[in-house]
Amino acid sequence: MIIPDVEFCGYCITHPSESKINFRIQTRGGLPAVEPFRKGLNDLMGVCQHVLNTFERSMKEYRAQREEEMQ
Repeated sequence: MIIPDVEFCGYCITHPSESKINFRIQTRGGLPAVEPFRKGLNDLMGVCQHVLNTFERSMKEYRAQREEEMQ
């Protein structure tokens, strides 16, 4: 999704062993970054939830397939 007043939005994980992320929002024209920042965090949480749900579903399917093969 493109927000015209947001020039850059990104994040990176500092290190896999740390529970920290760096999140950066750069806006144009003096727009306060609070709302785009909030939206960015919500979008990131949605992406993470989708990845988790997909992983859990795949693991469930894999385990069911393995049980079938064992019978």
